[in-house]
Amino acid sequence: MVAKPTRIPIAFHETLSLSRKSISEIARVVSSDMNQDVEKKEGKRKVFEEKTDLGNNYVKAMPVYAMGCGLISRNYVFSPFGRFALLHDSNFDLISTQWMMHYHMSAPQGPGPIFWNQVVSKFFYPGNVFAGEDIVEFIGNFIWETENRILSEKAVKSTATIFLGTYTKPEGLGKLRILETTDSGRFRVQTPTLPSPWVIAYALLDFWEAHYPGRIGISLDTLKDSGFVKLFLMAKSDLDEALQNMQEIRYVEIHRAAPPYQVVLLRQDREPILEKLYGSN
Repeated sequence: MVAKPTRIPIAFHETLSLSRKSISEIARVVSSDMNQDVEKKEGKRKVFEEKTDLGNNYVKAMPVYAMGCGLISRNYVFSPFGRFALLHDSNFDLISTQWMMHYHMSAPQGPGPIFWNQVVSKFFYPGNVFAGEDIVEFIGNFIWETENRILSEKAVKSTATIFLGTYTKPEGLGKLRILETTDSGRFRVQTPTLPSPWVIAYALLDFWEAHYPGRIGISLDTLKDSGFVKLFLMAKSDLDEALQNMQEIRYVEIHRAAPPYQVVLLRQDREPILEKLYGSN
């Protein structure tokens, strides 16, 4: 059963797409200058206004993006991923860091906004071509079906725009090369370079904890059909390499004596995975 997520809200973005440079400014403030005694959100916003060059809407939106990307908590405390990323890749420029940010925004258990996972799951498969209007319609319908409310046309359009901008702009997650714009102004899903096996390993531990709490083993087919591989636009067979890496460092065992093959989880501590992910940087 999926753990109940604590998600950032749908209309969090202040019409701004994800900006890694801006998020890195927020992260630096959280790391060194944030007054931990300031409890109210408005007080923290004032700290960001004073300690960065970001505009008013940016100091509202970018801390929430940092939360959605799994870098900091709602209490402005760094996650292990956030600490490692800031230490080894302070501008969040490495492809591995950006894949991790994408994973957290897109994971079905959060912390990203719930529509993000739905759009990624529906539209992000290599070769798919769609129009911006398709995303607008999908988000609007999804909110109606799940929350029984109608978001204004302006709000839905701006939400679709920031989503697409996040994956097409180089200052966002454009380096992942998931989306390209066609000559007709539509969007084509590319076949991106697979993330590092250590990115997949870290994400899998997070996914397992949320979806299979308390379970030591699951079938390999169950894992491959879970939707996890879709988050990284992988083929099901691509998961095998990451699992093999995890087996070599004794995180999992893969039992293939007879079908259905089983994946057995041996440990869940994630910092050694982050050390391997960032160790060479």
